[in-house]
Order: sequence, then C-alpha cells, then structure tokens
Amino acid sequence: MTMTILLTGATGYIGGQLFDMLAEEKDVGLRLLVRDKSRFKPRGEIKAELFEGSTFDESSLRRALRGVEVAYYLIHSMTAKGDFETLDRQSATNFLTACIEEKVRRIIYLGGLGQKDTASRHLLSRIETGEILSSRPDRIQTIWFRAGVIIGAGSASFEIIRGLVRKLPLMTTPRWVRTCTQPIGVGDVLRYLAAARSLEAQGNLMVDIGAERMTFQEMLQRAARAMGLRRWIVPVPLLSPRISSLWLILFAPVNFRVARSLVDGLRSETVVTNDNARTYFSQIKPASYEVTVRLAIEGRQRT
Repeated sequence: MTMTILLTGATGYIGGQLFDMLAEEKDVGLRLLVRDKSRFKPRGEIKAELFEGSTFDESSLRRALRGVEVAYYLIHSMTAKGDFETLDRQSATNFLTACIEEKVRRIIYLGGLGQKDTASRHLLSRIETGEILSSRPDRIQTIWFRAGVIIGAGSASFEIIRGLVRKLPLMTTPRWVRTCTQPIGVGDVLRYLAAARSLEAQGNLMVDIGAERMTFQEMLQRAARAMGLRRWIVPVPLLSPRISSLWLILFAPVNFRVARSLVDGLRSETVVTNDNARTYFSQIKPASYEVTVRLAIEGRQRT
C-alpha cells in the first residue's frame, strides 16, 4: 500500500534531506508544497508531485493536502522581517485547520528543545507552533519532535562550531558556552522523522531527541579533538548577546540573524525531558557527538 505524504519545507536544510530520503521509499507517494515551482531545483530527479502555494494561501494548501495521510510541517518564519511570531502562529493554525478539513491522519513536526519560561523568542515561537499543531487531538494526531543543536554538513550550528575551532587556537568566549544542550546528528534526526510516518501509536506524542548531554564549550573542545586540533577556551562574563553574535559571524560563515538566534537559544538549557525516543523508536541509536562531527566533515568534503 502506498502512503500519500505531503512535505513542507523541502527547500530547507532538514526538509531537503528528508525529501531525498522519502523519495527513495517505494511505499511513499510524495508531494511537495513549494512557493515557486520554477525556483525549486533539487539535486537530482524530482520524484514527487509539486504543488505551488503556501500555508498562507488556504486554497493551495487544501489542494496539496487532499488525499494525504501524513503531513510534515518543517517550516518557520525565523528569517522573515518583522513579527515572525505572528507569522508562525498564523501558518501553524492554517496548516492544522486545513489538515483537519482534508482528513489528514497525522502531522509530524520538528521543533526545538527548551522550556517556555526560559526560551528565546525564536525558540518560544517554535514551542508555540508545536502547541498549536497539537491542539486538536480529538481530530488529528500530531507527533512533535524536539531537537537541540543539529550537527551535519551545511547546518548553521556545525558551520559555527567548525569556524570557531579552525580559526581560534585560544578562545575568549561568552559565559553561555557553559549552558547544557544535547546535540544530535542530522542523520539521526532524519531517521526519526522518516520512521514517524508509520509509527504504531495512538494520540499526540512529544518526542525529545538528542545524544549526550554536554555544554557548548565541551562541544567546541570535542569537535577540535575530532578534527585533530588542540584548543583552549576561556569564558568571560562581559560579552552581550549582540556582541556574542558579532563574535560568531566574525569567525563562522553565518549571517547575524542566524548567529543571534543561536546565541539566544544557548542562553538557556535545551535538554531532553522525556524518554519517548527510546520508548517508541528503540531501533534508532543516536550516534556519538564525535561520530556526527566526523560525518559532517566528510559530508562537507564531498560537496
């Protein structure tokens, strides 16, 4: 039996790689919702139906969802100018409503780890998106994954880590480098997302995913060892979030908005708070941090 799936965010970092993975599955009938068909240029053959539209266009959204069993929500308004929180709320609400009206069975969403009372603006918006998508368990099931720092070739987090480690033998860093998080490799994130489409489970499910718990400082030091380098880190208390963001973009190929989002997110803990990954996806064993760093480096060298 073929499962009809709608994937949003196929032009993004996670969505693009999930598209490649799902397109190879023989039991999947894949659809993509894209803003502009002419600008969607995947690496190879497009093994999917393309629907042009957005979550802010009700008719195009419902057309794309018609006959769909599982819908992936992998979009956000982080790079939008102005009030991205309002845009995120409206987008998620529109998507939930359209999924219910078109009788979609399951929504799969990837958000971020963290608690509302300490979350940054961007992380809080991701949490609110998950809450909206999960708000109608009487009509539709939502599987809400939450991840911290994602390590992979081309990910903003890895490029920042790689840039800092390569260019700075001695780092005077902000205090937030001591904040705890639980990084995870992009390959493991994709495996969780792909497996969720056929999960045997009832009701809504929040699944926190991550490997070892460590500080951002430990991430830098262990990445350096994986790259065969020795680095020294001295945290200092005087760097504001804005100065910290400028410090990041000085040594890593990311823009200010991305750097500021990472800095704001790392000022509070982003750690796993439930055991649902192990309970419901016991076949997936997240790789160690050093392994994910080496895989990211190898992936970068191949491109």
